[in-house]
Amino acid sequence: MPRLSRLFGLVSIMLCLGPVVAGAAPLKLQGIKGNDDRERVDIQQFPWNTIGRINKDGSFCTGILIARNKVLTAAHCFWNKKTRRWSQAKYFHFVLGYEKGKYVAAAKGLSYKTAFKKLPDLNQYPLKRQNDWAVLTIDKDLGDQFGFVSVSSSKGGRYIKENRSPGDIIQAGYSRDFAHVLTVHRGCDIVQYGTLNGEKAPIFLHDCDATNGDSGSPLFIKTENTYTLIGIHSATIRAKNQPALGIAVPSFQFSNTLNSND
Repeated sequence: MPRLSRLFGLVSIMLCLGPVVAGAAPLKLQGIKGNDDRERVDIQQFPWNTIGRINKDGSFCTGILIARNKVLTAAHCFWNKKTRRWSQAKYFHFVLGYEKGKYVAAAKGLSYKTAFKKLPDLNQYPLKRQNDWAVLTIDKDLGDQFGFVSVSSSKGGRYIKENRSPGDIIQAGYSRDFAHVLTVHRGCDIVQYGTLNGEKAPIFLHDCDATNGDSGSPLFIKTENTYTLIGIHSATIRAKNQPALGIAVPSFQFSNTLNSND
């Protein structure tokens, strides 16, 4: 397995918890890799109808339904940068099918599960990218009405070597500069699969146009009419004299925990 740290030594990482900017002009953000390939979609169609915003105090991340009352997102979305501690689930709201102030359903957070038995103090221990996932339990069974996506449990390298062709990845989320509409990048790619900065567990590097606000946004692979979630966007990485790339948590890092009832 390649070590990405050889390519991306001395990197800067931009987390993607985006402020809500009403009426702001589109910005050229570092998460846009080359041309801006994001496009609008019909949010009433699957799988876009399973995606929503996770809102708290004027900030948001992207989340996606993966069970009747479970929403997958990035763990760092629950870390409060102002208070420098983890926020309680009850302060978060999942707004499904959000578009320009309207939405099809909303639910309140009850609890969330992460890779950790005990939440770490991020003031002392930086969050490792492979652990940047969380499952939010909400107070309504929205998945029964709107459906939810399937999550791959296969090792990520299989998609690189066997089951896919270059440019068949799809990413969808609520970007900072398009905070009030869902945008999708079709035909982006996972450019590398390996470890980052000496960490043991592998991650994806991708070239999808994911920016602030896209944290927790799904990366799909489409085969015929089936969309399978293979990872979620975590952050953007940039090295000196290298293009910006997105970091994604491969789905096998969290897929075994999704059937838990707690």
